[in-house]
Amino acid sequence: MKLIYDSKADSVAVLVQGEIGPDDTADVRQLDVDRIVRYDQDDRPIEYQFFNARQLGVRLDDLMHRAELISLFREAGFLERDWSEPIRVTSVRRRRDTAAS
Repeated sequence: MKLIYDSKADSVAVLVQGEIGPDDTADVRQLDVDRIVRYDQDDRPIEYQFFNARQLGVRLDDLMHRAELISLFREAGFLERDWSEPIRVTSVRRRRDTAAS
């Protein structure tokens, strides 16, 4: 497995078996707002993509290669997201009611 981090986008791509060719992808599934998995023709994951990786941590608990991913992310200094508690919101913007009364 190979981890590639993009600091500008705060995103991580994990290549399961190495580089992916143009004909290797059979399906792409968005698991949630922060995770995408790319699959081969045999429905095996070939790439995991994680967004907001440094900011929020990564969710690994429901992925096929969980043990390997945990080790890889720990070595790279990323935190695993704990899904037992909701993500804290640090600021909330509210629109002012501009309608005339």
